[in-house]
Amino acid sequence: MLDIQQFKYFYNEFFPVLAMFAQKYVGESELAEDMAQEAFITFWNNQNEESNPAMIKSFLYTTTRNNCLNYLKHNKIKKEYEGQLIQSEAFFKDAIIEQETSAMIWKAIEKLAPQSRKVVEMSMTGMKNPEIALQLDVSVNTVKTLKSNAYKALKNDLKDAALSAVFTLLILQN
Repeated sequence: MLDIQQFKYFYNEFFPVLAMFAQKYVGESELAEDMAQEAFITFWNNQNEESNPAMIKSFLYTTTRNNCLNYLKHNKIKKEYEGQLIQSEAFFKDAIIEQETSAMIWKAIEKLAPQSRKVVEMSMTGMKNPEIALQLDVSVNTVKTLKSNAYKALKNDLKDAALSAVFTLLILQN
């Protein structure tokens, strides 16, 4: 059973990810936040002795999904094709993978040195090396070096995170 501090940690860590996950189902950010918040309320009210982070994460994802599906069913706003897609297990797993991957990548990017982080973020918006160099007032070779070093650091940092994502998926399958 979690105490209030542990609960706050889970809430702060997973609420944004769950809200983005729920938004894939309901399409509206405020409604998605409500769905994620309801999952945390359900978790708090139904806690048992289990405090395994992976099991809690799995419970929160599943509860958020169920909240979204119940909302869609209750309001009869889903089209036949969208309903089949949303309710499919493949969509559920793909949405989890996408959200978890995105969260892991951004956490890893935040750990980079400031200049490297800027280069990576600018690259992700579609900017080319010469454009980045011009904006940061550095040479193109400096941009290439920063980008190369950043990608090596990200690759190394994300190796361990990938194992966590696989473990979460295995729990969801059982």
